[in-house]
Amino acid sequence: MSVNTAEIIQFETLKRKSGKNNKISLNEPLGFAKGLTNETMKVLLSRFSNPASEESYRNRALFLFMSISGLRAKEVVGSKFSDLLKGPSGESLLQYRKKGGKIGFAVLPKDLIAKIKHYHSQFSIHSDFFFHSLPKRHQIHRSPLSKRGLQYIVSSWNVKTCQGRNIHCHALRHTVGIRLLSEAGSIAAQKVLGHSSPITTSKFYTQPFYDGTKYLMCSDSIRLTVG
Repeated sequence: MSVNTAEIIQFETLKRKSGKNNKISLNEPLGFAKGLTNETMKVLLSRFSNPASEESYRNRALFLFMSISGLRAKEVVGSKFSDLLKGPSGESLLQYRKKGGKIGFAVLPKDLIAKIKHYHSQFSIHSDFFFHSLPKRHQIHRSPLSKRGLQYIVSSWNVKTCQGRNIHCHALRHTVGIRLLSEAGSIAAQKVLGHSSPITTSKFYTQPFYDGTKYLMCSDSIRLTVG
């Protein structure tokens, strides 16, 4: 047997071995479980509905912005008033730099922009950036919010994802994707999330189940009893 033949046999053996170990674990986290339940979203909306401090005004603006735009953490902290423009139908668009460097657009409701401006005016914030750090004690200086700062803020909201893990920035993006894909379809979800293809959107945000009980439990041929 030549040396070359031996090398080929060895390569094929390693390839098959790699394939055997390439199984998906049942414990691997599912994309849909990274989001928040509707009930958790309602809890956060209620918690931030009557802000009194600068922190609570910022929390309300951040929660509404992230749960409507679906932007990534880096895109959120980079959002500026100078990047707002009018769409062809009069909608307010936020231009931002997507992952990979391309330009993306997010539609922002006028009342959301008004809430962000209200957060600024309440505390005399004069800046192009939407979101800022809190001033230190006996100081008035603020800095544009950093990605690390945003992660800390969202984590401090202290609610759980469907997986039971503490909330993180991407959990809100997952929630947006899941709801849009379910209620508006893959193209709408793709455009809001800024994916290059609806296939990417469907791959990560399609729920791997369907609740058919509302149809099945009404069937005359099926009687479900408890106990």
